[in-house]
Amino acid sequence: MYKRQVLAYVVMGAIALAVVDLLFVMVAGGDFGRISGWVAAVPSVFVFTEQFRRYEGGSRWAVVIIGVVLGLGAGIASTLLLPPTWPSLATGGVGGLVAALAYSVLWYAGIKIYGEERP
Repeated sequence: MYKRQVLAYVVMGAIALAVVDLLFVMVAGGDFGRISGWVAAVPSVFVFTEQFRRYEGGSRWAVVIIGVVLGLGAGIASTLLLPPTWPSLATGGVGGLVAALAYSVLWYAGIKIYGEERP
């Protein structure tokens, strides 16, 4: 469930980011795709914020911290594996997507084991 929402939010963020980058290129000139694609993953934070509010207790903080560290690590590692010739929009977008999906999987698994859902 979370993976579909996260994927949808990251894709919407990437489309919005590409449109904004295209507008800036048309107005100011320059090359398309030089904006950081990591920003595309920001809308997925809304999914995670709502899920965080659904649960209570200290264990949710542990799940969040571990998920953020491992998710960002996976995202950074995925960007390092991509060709350096790709534009920042593409590599950052892939990194943001990998980070968001990794966090989503870790959150789901961790909260099912340790989470206390609010009544």
